[in-house]
Amino acid sequence: MAEWSQLPGELLYNIAKSLNSDLDVLRMRSVCSPWRSSVSYPLFYCLPNCIPIHPKVISTSISNLGLFYLSRRLIIRLGPPESQQTGTSWLIKLEQDGPDMLHLLNPLTGNLVNQSCPTSPKIIDSINFQIFELAQEFVLRFTNNPPFTNPSAYSGDLYMEKVVFSSSPPWSVGNDYVIMTIHVSGKLAVFKSVDNSWTVIDEFTSPYDDVICYKGGFYAVDTNGRAVVVNPSLIISEIACPIYGGDLKCLVESDGELLMVDRYLSTGLDEEPGNDHNDDPLVANSDLYITESTVSFKVYKLNQELQTWEESKSLDDRVLFLGDNCSFSASARDFSGCEGNCIYYTDKFVRSSNEEDGAFATDIGVFNLENGNIGPLASNPGCSQLFWPPPAWVSNAIV
Repeated sequence: MAEWSQLPGELLYNIAKSLNSDLDVLRMRSVCSPWRSSVSYPLFYCLPNCIPIHPKVISTSISNLGLFYLSRRLIIRLGPPESQQTGTSWLIKLEQDGPDMLHLLNPLTGNLVNQSCPTSPKIIDSINFQIFELAQEFVLRFTNNPPFTNPSAYSGDLYMEKVVFSSSPPWSVGNDYVIMTIHVSGKLAVFKSVDNSWTVIDEFTSPYDDVICYKGGFYAVDTNGRAVVVNPSLIISEIACPIYGGDLKCLVESDGELLMVDRYLSTGLDEEPGNDHNDDPLVANSDLYITESTVSFKVYKLNQELQTWEESKSLDDRVLFLGDNCSFSASARDFSGCEGNCIYYTDKFVRSSNEEDGAFATDIGVFNLENGNIGPLASNPGCSQLFWPPPAWVSNAIV
């Protein structure tokens, strides 16, 4: 029998380069010490790091922050070891900040989790956990203002509201890559590495709400539900007519289908002097506080042949997660106690009164597409441990 630990380092390195998933590289490094020393940390650390800021940014304070670098976050499902028959899965987001340094984030908001908490894992080891990648998202960071060393640091989303990335054909050749974002103006902006420059696509009817990389293509939807696809020549083609009604559109891939989730919002004023926003410098000196909450959703599936959105009354066993920078789906069967046909979402302006919630202080709500029921995560105890606190088996596996 071959001694796997004795395989040549060069061979191991070449195998690692051929892996498409960062988690596969993590698993490979977990096999044994010789493999760990031969294989560098996952390749998602080697992303573009010299991206110029778009010249239309007029704020001196922002333009002085240097270049952008692209950071990738992984949304993963942690499951108990195979030797353990029971246990609830845990949903978490990972972002790398240097070799061998990962940060735990709220999977929907991206807020940093306090890893000094006794129940937070200090090491994500595929020997102690089953690790499943559900989605990935990209954010632009300023090179001169690292986010984890400076909690109040600016991030690219000050004027880039959503980022998608492709380094695969037809968008790229060789080591080229393309980034598409929604500019603060509501227009689509594209950065091509081969040109080392940004292009704002002037075609504009209504501000865009969301962009997604779906089956290798860049898709976008505007505030009216009009969906478009952008080709490598930056020509926009309409693929679905508008759907009016909701206040915020979101694109998400579910089981190979492209869905549009239409969110209905309700706004109001909060006059309570002791409300949860008193620590917010934007409203601390105001007598009235604007609140915004989600009251309902509708879900539509793209019919590419007819170029229309068709309303979906059921997601079957699928669950949708609507995050600030990334939306994704999963099977309810992968999460014990979690019901299918539900949407998990965040309300940015409604916060928990429990300061210990930390990164999870922004309310997470649950909407049932079948019966229309909507409420906070706390009203669904079977699903509450999807996010925080971690399941007991996570604490037991901490090393």
